[in-house]
Amino acid sequence: MFNKRKEQKMKIRIFTLTGILVLTSAGLLLAAQPSKEEKFRHADKNKDGIVDNKEMKIEKDWEQEQCSQVDSNAQMHRWQRRHQKVSNNVEKKYDSNGDGYLQPQECKEMLKDKQTIINTNGKAKVDSAVEAEYDTNKDGVIDAKEAEALKEALK
Repeated sequence: MFNKRKEQKMKIRIFTLTGILVLTSAGLLLAAQPSKEEKFRHADKNKDGIVDNKEMKIEKDWEQEQCSQVDSNAQMHRWQRRHQKVSNNVEKKYDSNGDGYLQPQECKEMLKDKQTIINTNGKAKVDSAVEAEYDTNKDGVIDAKEAEALKEALK
């Protein structure tokens, strides 16, 4: 009887601590989201109370950079977890077993070659859906800045 009561108390403590942890985590997530006022203050670089086109462009570029940093791990895993259907001649070149799909290792080889081109020329044209995941500004080119996530994925 004593052990059962002690076990029940322990379960209640664990449940309570878990609930506190979940609520704290949720609070931190909510706190991490900036309000409209905070976004405006961040965008208003000259502090004149007006966000002009130049400031808006700077803010959008900054937000995009922040998103690309957060997404780099997700991008890295996307092509490693699933097979990519070959959809063009560039991908077909890397489909070494000829099954019509790029296996994770085949994707890795394609991305290594793309990284070499970027290191040489400073940028490279996006030729596949796998590469497009690293083109954060969607301009059809992976530049040196965008290639940082690619470099991390190839480690």
